[in-house]
This record gives sequence, structure tokens and C-alpha cells, in this order.
Amino acid sequence: MSNDIKTWVLECDVCQSVVKPLVAGRSLQSIKVSAVWEFVGLDISGRLPQTAQGNQYIVSLTDYFSKWVEGFAMKTKSASEVSACICQVIYRHGCPKRILTGQGEDFANELNEGICSILRIKRSYVAASHPRTKMLCQQTNRTILRALGKIVNEKQNDWDVFLNGTLFSLRSKMHSTTKCSPFLLMYGREAVYPSELTADTPMNEPSEQVTDLCSGNDRGGTAGKLL
Repeated sequence: MSNDIKTWVLECDVCQSVVKPLVAGRSLQSIKVSAVWEFVGLDISGRLPQTAQGNQYIVSLTDYFSKWVEGFAMKTKSASEVSACICQVIYRHGCPKRILTGQGEDFANELNEGICSILRIKRSYVAASHPRTKMLCQQTNRTILRALGKIVNEKQNDWDVFLNGTLFSLRSKMHSTTKCSPFLLMYGREAVYPSELTADTPMNEPSEQVTDLCSGNDRGGTAGKLL
């Protein structure tokens, strides 16, 4: 009977067109990291619906140890804009030891390589034969886009307004791999949500100097005194 079933399946056009043949795949090797900001993956999503600010792309940087995600809305994916985003991340967290990117002109260019060379950041490029190397970056981008898709307007052209809030949600919830939130691994504590503030939390009115400083009307040199 088993032989009859095997013969029937082999002769079935539907079965042969749907079922893919089994192919022995290569064993995957995980990227070993031991510290925060030791290994960072960089990727770009887009082109997305253009926003009122002219943004059409999202560049994301994912720390492979903590799974912390940084993301920026960009008008283009030029080398100068990508490099500016990398510099912003460095100003916040310091220089990573290594950055993993694709081999496109967005990443493999003289400007980006020059910045990494000056700052002594090692570069790794995803080989065309091993695209799964940057699976974490691609998964991060899919998660960001899926989350944004739930809250954007009908035209989907206001996604950049919700990008920072979406990133905060990813940083502050438990990651399935580490079983910890990226926020905890990055700062050693969990994030405090506005909803966790008690009703009796003192909310003092800001002074006139602070108000002027925040509004940009620093005529009295308040900023200099604070520094």
C-alpha cells in the first residue's frame, strides 16, 4: 500500500508543483557577541510613502547583543544622509567595534568607509551568497514597518511622526531571544512609562529661565549659565 501511495504522489501534478524538493542546507553559525555595542547591523527600508517632511526611507541600526534599535527617517538614502545617521548614533552611544552592512552604494562608499576608518570601526559586508547574515536587521525592519502600519493614516504618509514612539516600544519590551528588554540590557534598568507615574507625583511649573531656554528665547544667556 505504501508503494501505491508513493507512486500516486509522484504522479500527481498538484503535489509536484506545490511541494518543494528537500535540499540539505548549510548549518548556520550565529554571530558571537559579548558586550553592548560590540557588533551593530545597519539596513535601510524604503522607498516608503513620502511624508510632509519629505522622508521616504528608514535607516535602522541594531545592536546584536542587546537588540537595541536606533532608527532615523531620511529623505534619500545617499551616503551623506546615512553617514549623518551613523554619527548621531555615535554621539549617543559611542563607537561600535564593528558595523555590518550590505554591499550597496548606500553603505560601501568612500564617505562611510572614511568615517569608520578615522574612528577605527571595523566593517563587515554581507556576501551575496549568504544574505541570511543580516537576518536580524531585516527582521527589525519588518517589525518596525508592521508596527507603523497599524497607526499611520489612510495615505500612510505620516509614518515618520510615529517612528520614535515605535522604536521606544521595541526597546522597552522583552525580546524573544534575550528574554530581556533592550532597555534593561542597555541601561541596567527597565523603562518607566508615563502611565506608571502616580497621581501625586509633583509636577512643578518650569521657571521663566527654563521656559525661555526651551522656546529658544535665551536673551539673558541662560544656556551659558547652565553650562
